[in-house]
Amino acid sequence: MRMTVELFALQSRRVRSVIEYVATHLDEDIPLTHLADLACLSPSQLERLYRSKVGETPLVTLRRLRLSRALEQIRSGQGALQDIGLAAGYGSAAAFCHAFVRRFGFAPSQVGAYSPRRRPLPPLSLEYLPERPVWQMNYRGQAREQHTGAAPLVGNLAVAGVAHWRNWLALDRDCPLGGGSERRVAVQHFVPALGLSQQVAQVDRVVHPAGLYAVWHTLTFPRAASLPGVVEEVRARFGCIWRQEARVLLREITVSGYTAPQERRFALYLPVVALKRRS
Repeated sequence: MRMTVELFALQSRRVRSVIEYVATHLDEDIPLTHLADLACLSPSQLERLYRSKVGETPLVTLRRLRLSRALEQIRSGQGALQDIGLAAGYGSAAAFCHAFVRRFGFAPSQVGAYSPRRRPLPPLSLEYLPERPVWQMNYRGQAREQHTGAAPLVGNLAVAGVAHWRNWLALDRDCPLGGGSERRVAVQHFVPALGLSQQVAQVDRVVHPAGLYAVWHTLTFPRAASLPGVVEEVRARFGCIWRQEARVLLREITVSGYTAPQERRFALYLPVVALKRRS
């Protein structure tokens, strides 16, 4: 079957719906038939599609996410190892330990409790972005549908055979961070202008201006409550202040575009300007 933008968007929506469901139902026994019904596919069709996009089966995703949750529970001292193993779906401590070692390379007993009083800020750096042409599309709607909203952009890249790219977002000036998945957002999805030889529907070729940015790598989607601390740290460390008239950028650095919410990684690009030194 020839890949089209519409087919790519449909496949992406189906796979993402399965990932989101699995990620939010880790304590349940999830039959493949239920996930197939959710994706409007037969079980065999879902397994083929899911494996082609994610590189593993839905069952493997479920086991992997359960083990990742178990690791965090052990680090924070949330219960006994046996109880954590049972919650991860393993009937014995030996089976849990074996799966844990295969996944992480060390035993659960080697993790140790980790509960710092205050989490340190993620690494910060300064980066100058030169003027650059990009393919860009606007999205207005619910935050949770942002990936689906970017389907025309992502789909055209896929159809054009562009394999290596990262999605960027220019965030809403009025409320750049935070809020729930139900909130309405106005963002711009964009990628470097490569791979597309002609103008396509709903996607514009524009030039983004050059600028200096403070880059903040974070393990979760950035929240508004974290921003004051980042701004303060940027000023103290680099002598720069937030340029609030420019849009905050967000780059998805997760290797795969098909990841569970708890596995996504981001880099926040805060537009800054150096403070003038007094003579």
